[in-house]
Parts: sequence; C-alpha cells; structure tokens
Amino acid sequence: MSTGSAKMRAPVEVAAPARGPVLVRSAQGEDCERICALVNEHARNGLTLPRTIENVRACIGEFVVGERGGEIVSCGALNVISPSLGEIRSIACDPRAAGTGAGRAVVSFLIDLARAVELDELVLLTRIPGFFARFGFLEIRAEQAPRVFLDEAIAGRGRTISGRTIMYLPLLREV
Repeated sequence: MSTGSAKMRAPVEVAAPARGPVLVRSAQGEDCERICALVNEHARNGLTLPRTIENVRACIGEFVVGERGGEIVSCGALNVISPSLGEIRSIACDPRAAGTGAGRAVVSFLIDLARAVELDELVLLTRIPGFFARFGFLEIRAEQAPRVFLDEAIAGRGRTISGRTIMYLPLLREV
C-alpha cells in the first residue's frame, strides 16, 4: 500500500460548548434566533412546542438564557398565568451541552424567579418528568391541575396534554 501524495484527513469534530459555570440571564432581543433554534431542535424531538421568531420576540420578557463561554447553550421561559400561578415552558439545551448542567441552571433560575415574584405554585407539561422531579416537581393528573392552566395555557393555546405529564411545584413557604 502506497502512502504517496494522498493525505489522510482526520474526522472533523464540531466543537462542544466549553464546560464550566453557566451564567443565566434575562433574554434580550438579539437572543431570539438562538432561542428559536434551541426550542425548535427540541420540538423536532417532540420535547417542546415549536416557536417562530415572531412568537419568541413577542414573549422575550418571559425567557432566560444560559450562557457558557459567551455562547447561549440553554433557555427557558416563565409564563405568569395568574398572580399566584406560573408555568415553566420551552426548556431547551444545546445537544452538545446535554448533561453539563446547562438545563438545570435555567430551571433553577426560573424557580428562583417565580419565588422572587411571589408566585405560589408552578406547573409544567413535559415528556421528561424525571428531569423535573429532581427539582421537587410532582406528577399530577389533569383533574388536579389548576383550572386556569388547563383553560388558558393548554386549551386556550391549542395545546394538548396527550402523551405528556403535568407536573406541579408548590412554592408557598411556611411562616
């Protein structure tokens, strides 16, 4: 076998986001495209609902992003449904950052934010209940879910709970 002038090329690897701490911050207008890309990648796998740039832009105030090394690697949103109830939604993480804490950082931040704005409870709809159980969320049946969540956040937006788990986290602190 001749090695002659033919050169072997090493496989090209896509760089993963650097490991290290995740800085979670409020999303800004310039983050819309990256948020949309992260959420829609998860939507293709059935984990979130797809979003358009216009939809993300319209509710950018609900979103936070997780950055590592200056790159947005995760995102999520807190939708305040009523003065006492919030919904965590659109949690997404760059697949290259999966398992590095980027998603956990966003969820923890959103829970802390919900407490800071004095919400009493959080709900969410998911296909990965084990992930959210680590934060104290409990699986509940549809008849146990807050009616306003079912009416406005599910039926009112044309969503369905079929194939998903409703989870609930009480935030009330004992005095």
